[in-house]
Amino acid sequence: MKKSCTLCSTNFQVSDKDLKFYDTVSPTFNGKKYSIPSPDICPDCRQQRRLAFCNERNLYPDTCDMCKKRILSEHAPHLNQVSYCRECWISDKWDVRDYGQDFDFSRPFFEQFYELMRRTPMLALNQTGTMQNSDYVHYTGFAKNCYLLAHADFCEDCMYGYGFKENRSCLDGFYNLHDELCYDCVDVHKSYGLTGCQDCQNCHSSAFLRDCIGCKNCFLCVGMREKEYCFENKQLSRADYEKKLAEIDLGSHVQYQKFSAARKELEKSHHFKEFQGHNLQNSFGNYLYNCKDCYYCFDCEDVEESSYCTQLVLGSKNNMDIYQYGTGLQQSLDSSISGDHSHHILFSHQVLLDCSDIYYCAHVHSCRNCFGSTSINHNQYLILNKQYTEKEYNELVPRIIEHMKAKASPLGELTSNQFGTHFPPQYSLFGYNKSSAQLYYPLTQEQAQDKGWHWDDYETPIPDVAKKITGKALPDNIKDITDDILNTAVECEVTGRLFKIMPLELQFYRKQKLPIPRRSPEQRHLDRFTLRNPRKFWQRQCDKCQKPLITTHSPQTNRTVYCDDCYTKALY
Repeated sequence: MKKSCTLCSTNFQVSDKDLKFYDTVSPTFNGKKYSIPSPDICPDCRQQRRLAFCNERNLYPDTCDMCKKRILSEHAPHLNQVSYCRECWISDKWDVRDYGQDFDFSRPFFEQFYELMRRTPMLALNQTGTMQNSDYVHYTGFAKNCYLLAHADFCEDCMYGYGFKENRSCLDGFYNLHDELCYDCVDVHKSYGLTGCQDCQNCHSSAFLRDCIGCKNCFLCVGMREKEYCFENKQLSRADYEKKLAEIDLGSHVQYQKFSAARKELEKSHHFKEFQGHNLQNSFGNYLYNCKDCYYCFDCEDVEESSYCTQLVLGSKNNMDIYQYGTGLQQSLDSSISGDHSHHILFSHQVLLDCSDIYYCAHVHSCRNCFGSTSINHNQYLILNKQYTEKEYNELVPRIIEHMKAKASPLGELTSNQFGTHFPPQYSLFGYNKSSAQLYYPLTQEQAQDKGWHWDDYETPIPDVAKKITGKALPDNIKDITDDILNTAVECEVTGRLFKIMPLELQFYRKQKLPIPRRSPEQRHLDRFTLRNPRKFWQRQCDKCQKPLITTHSPQTNRTVYCDDCYTKALY
């Protein structure tokens, strides 16, 4: 089925497999199935809606509205959103059902749900599982001694990472999985002691590598396999290699930047594979690992039979249009940051911990059979946070679905697909520019507001600090950094934002002989983000055999790109 997106006019296809999936996950009440219609908007616009509900990077100093403890929150204080620390939110000191309301059939559902979110206490930061000395992490579970991580699980002694899984003592990374003692790395898996590396697996004690597998004791190499004692892609003896390294001092910021630039220069002569991933069966996308029957997916690991999914991990199966998380998530559709052995989650946001049959909900822990409810924990049969019996619930939800199918949208146009799509961005708790959507689908303030979406210009006030130093004024070498840096605010050399060096962080730099960063954690995250290919495909040819390719390598990058077969033959 070919369709044209009602939002951006892009042509897209809905396959027979997609239609079968919609039919499979369509909810049933009292023996009647309420069919989910095929989407009227393209995969990118659907993803944009989900991302607009996610604030992964903009965090603010705040106070828990129950215990008054100083906390960090994803909710900007000027919006006056009531938010609780994790301990208060999961406690029995309050009952979310006290905020319940009757459904008003004279008004659109989305409008009523947004009002419910605005007056219901929210969780300040999304954290799950056991957290030890890791108060300042977001969308993170089971962490110990961690600081400013996002989208991370099972990590210890890690800082400033995004997409970390089962890491130990790693700093400043993007999608690092099962690593230890890695710094400033992007898409590095199952590695130890890497610095300034990208797209590497099973590597050890190396620096400034790109697209290397099974290498150890290598420096400034690209496209190497099972090598040791290589420098600038040249094989050396152990003695010569160690002599070369003895002349290098990565504790110097100047030297570190020189070798980082040298790696990028070396990459220009490298032939890249059409996609990143391994152990794939009948799968299409990029950065896929151990996946089977996945279509148009990105950054997924151990996922099966899923389409249009991003950042799903660990046993997720039979899902479509999901942004982030997984861990046993099954038969779910058009939802964001959901998982942990949850099942049948439809059009929802942040649904965690053994949930099932959750429809149009947000901020849900351990619940089942809920519709249009928010900030709920161990509940069932709630509609707009109001408690119903099973019989009442199964009678009222179908009426609301029919109402959603027939009602005009708040923006005035008649629509038949309010049921069957994620919440629109105008009902997010965050300004579009403060959401993850701005990173992948950037808009100007005028463009966002023309669509009726919120914009948020609020910035945390600059703190009054006793001591401050600009990034450029820092001593060049880590050996010249004194403990006084822990009491000094550093001014980012790009944005001018102030940031601090933490004790665990300084200890890491000294032990690993690495320089103090001159840029704020957020700017460093953006720098790493730009090193990855966009989640977009282009048609081009293999530069070796001229076979047609669909790849995330844009033709404008002037990279040499090989198909999988030619790439494998060239490297092995």
